[in-house]
Amino acid sequence: MAMGSSADGGVWRANPTWIHFNFAFESETVPRRNAFTLLELLLTLAILAAITAVSIPQVGLLLGDRRLVRAGDQLRVEMTRLRVDAMREGRVMMLEAMIEGATIRIKPFYSATDATESIDQTGSQSGLLTGANQGVVTAVTVEPEVEETIELPEDVIVSAVGVVSAARSMEIEQLTIANQSEGWSRPILFYPDGSTSTAVVTLSNPAMGKVVVKIRGITGDVTVSEVMPL
Repeated sequence: MAMGSSADGGVWRANPTWIHFNFAFESETVPRRNAFTLLELLLTLAILAAITAVSIPQVGLLLGDRRLVRAGDQLRVEMTRLRVDAMREGRVMMLEAMIEGATIRIKPFYSATDATESIDQTGSQSGLLTGANQGVVTAVTVEPEVEETIELPEDVIVSAVGVVSAARSMEIEQLTIANQSEGWSRPILFYPDGSTSTAVVTLSNPAMGKVVVKIRGITGDVTVSEVMPL
């Protein structure tokens, strides 16, 4: 047993058990790990694979919905633009869609009654747009730069086009009936007086659903539905 003297002259004795324990505590070190074990890595990879398998289909559905919504908005904008162009240019504009395809075609038609000149009570000339009373319709020779082609977003197709028949559209439809044999839809017409054909266009994606674009003939108002199941 170790002994010693204190500052005041007393004697102290060290406990051998305490000395041995303190030495062992200071001399032993806890091992440190610098990497993951193989089991931990495999478990992490399994969890990541499970999360990916669940999330990827949801992301695909979300992207598909966005493509359908974008296609509907794109068609709505084009229809609104065509209505304005028809009023500004004083001629009938026509929109056709390739059924079961992703192509939309736009081109003008000219009618002799689209714009007439008359003398008002003051004796001045004014252009009157009388597209609502179509009589003789003549198809102009469409230049390549006049005809416009629009492609819908990827994986979105035109599955159906329904156009309500009207007396004033008969002449134009007779002139374009050959186009329908090539896969084009019946034409949706935009008149110089601001009215249009009444029509319904269905855009679809086989895996994601469909949206329906409607245009009212009297007002030319265009609406797009929410994404719906097929």
